[in-house]
Amino acid sequence: MDWKTWSERLAGSRRVLVGLGEEWKLCREAGMDEPAPAQKKEELFRAYEALYELLRDKDYFIVTMATDAFIYETPLGSTEETVSAADKEEPETLSCASADEKVLAAMDRIFPRTGGQEDTRCQRIVAPCGNETWRQCSVSCTKDIWEPGELPEDICPHCGAPLTGNTVEAETYIEEGYLPQWNRYTRWLTGTLNKELVILELGVGFSNPGVIRFPFEKTAFFNRKSCMYRVHEKFPQITEELKDRAEGIGEKSVEWILKTRNF
Repeated sequence: MDWKTWSERLAGSRRVLVGLGEEWKLCREAGMDEPAPAQKKEELFRAYEALYELLRDKDYFIVTMATDAFIYETPLGSTEETVSAADKEEPETLSCASADEKVLAAMDRIFPRTGGQEDTRCQRIVAPCGNETWRQCSVSCTKDIWEPGELPEDICPHCGAPLTGNTVEAETYIEEGYLPQWNRYTRWLTGTLNKELVILELGVGFSNPGVIRFPFEKTAFFNRKSCMYRVHEKFPQITEELKDRAEGIGEKSVEWILKTRNF
């Protein structure tokens, strides 16, 4: 890993696309080499802080596979601090045909806008695998999604079934929860085409490669002005088509991102 080249590329690009994979999940299957939960949480929080320092002055978007919502407890999840766009253009009006008005209203409540010109940091995160702190009907009788504590009894008011986390682990995943943020993400991504872009893929394996791994490769392939860093302990391989503009780093991504504080 050439840290000087990495630093120069990051400094030279206003736009950064970040993908966070399985290694960034707070809750993972315990293994002999896994730290205690408290240690894991502390390490992960420091890693999010290090990522925040890298991104704070950039025009970025984060796609995360973590469903624990821990990122929203870090500086990256701020609902007050804003992200400045690389190009000061009039933002498009948010629209999402597949999300009904009730869902959009809920998203506006959870991800409030600050004036229309800039997004808050939490609006630069999309979690397509869901958010386990949000609740949905376990039998999916409705597309309603509730915030933590909104229904203390944790029972669906429509059918009486117990609620469950609004994640891909649900029997029927109510995807409307993340679609407004996905719309923001795709709109942002479209604006990066043929512009300098650093793609930072951290800890993304093959449990669900269609969420981040394959789409990020596609983005890097079509944007000839992009460069990509894939950091994964077991699967850092780069496709032949990207070998001149991408680098695979065989390290644990959480530990690797903490190293960036030294450069």
